[in-house]
Amino acid sequence: MDADVLVLGAGFAGVAAARDLQESGKRVVVLEARDRIGGRTWYKEMPGAEVGVEYGGMFFSRETQPHLAAEIERYDIRVTPAITQPADMGWVRGGDRVAGPSAFDDVRGKLAASNLIPALEETAAAFGSGERTDLSRFEVTSAAWVESIDAPEDAADYLRAFLAAMGGGRIERTSVLPLLWDMVELGYNPVDAYVDMGELFTDGTKSLIDAMAEGLDIRLGSVLASVTQDAEGVRATTVDGAALTASAAVVALPLNCWADVRFDPPLSAPKQRVASEGHVGAVSKVLAVVDGSPETFLGVGWNTPVNAGFVTKPAAAGRLFMGFSAQDPVDLSDHAAVAAAVNAHLPEATVIATDGHDWVNDPFSKGTWLAIPPGWFGDGTFDQLEMPEGRIAFAGSDIASEGAGWIEGAIGSGARAAVTLTRLLVG
Repeated sequence: MDADVLVLGAGFAGVAAARDLQESGKRVVVLEARDRIGGRTWYKEMPGAEVGVEYGGMFFSRETQPHLAAEIERYDIRVTPAITQPADMGWVRGGDRVAGPSAFDDVRGKLAASNLIPALEETAAAFGSGERTDLSRFEVTSAAWVESIDAPEDAADYLRAFLAAMGGGRIERTSVLPLLWDMVELGYNPVDAYVDMGELFTDGTKSLIDAMAEGLDIRLGSVLASVTQDAEGVRATTVDGAALTASAAVVALPLNCWADVRFDPPLSAPKQRVASEGHVGAVSKVLAVVDGSPETFLGVGWNTPVNAGFVTKPAAAGRLFMGFSAQDPVDLSDHAAVAAAVNAHLPEATVIATDGHDWVNDPFSKGTWLAIPPGWFGDGTFDQLEMPEGRIAFAGSDIASEGAGWIEGAIGSGARAAVTLTRLLVG
């Protein structure tokens, strides 16, 4: 055997699993297709910004995400506190814009008076009892669900913008049920979510992933072709024909990349289903350097390209704007289109530089963060995705039983995979 355990993928899930397995005394080799670690997090300097920028996942909350909080404490990672009261806010609805600290007050008040809060309470009760089938009526698209809560149209548009930005995809394709559960699990709702913009890594996600990966045997540029297993072990073969063997393995690839790997024996029916269908996360994360913006800013928009936008820190001669474009994703390579999208929120600002990464067409992600279509959550399919199969454990933000879609979910899932294989190899 080349190792005790092969870990396939060096995002946060794979690195967490590899680190824990190595600390338990196992020989671990990590195979990563990219020329870097970090998966769908990527902190690097943006051209024209003169500052490090998060091209992928970034926000978190230590208060509600214990696995991530523990890693931050363990490695003494610097954290930038959440911005709880931006200097300016804006609510954009098509060609209309309301600005100022009270920009959201009217629509949030209308949402609070709708059927939104009772729906969240019903979700919490059902998950608390373990009877998810009680929530079958919520296994619909986010778009259809908004129509059901009896909110005035302007408040409904605010909710649509929220579900697009948080859900990570077009609301006509995402299921609202996992989004409702995420709200319950992490203790937020669309009425007050934007009051707290979340914490950030002061030195980027790279500061944590690099610390966690210290001392690991990570082999970059290793693109998987197949994974086979039998009673004795696991064999992973790359597209260039190289093969490694181990007693066990952790598959820590993005869910939308599972279909690119031949598994022998084949994956279980639930895993084959989701690998075939793929999740629907498809967001353009807009990055721009702007001059003439407020020091901090929060914008929400519907029928405009950027559904949620933020100004958080200095960059070059201005400030850094980050936005999520999900309803009608803006072409990140089109500077003029991106500038127009930013100016819809900050009409007085000058857009100096723009950038972004196309995660949807990236062959090693094929999508942004987890966005579940209707049908995976309520019928129990999603619950099967983290289950081990033979000598293979599965980990990742896309399949995490807790914190799915977040860095928290990736780390927790990787830790559980390490425990599973440690027990297997002892046995």
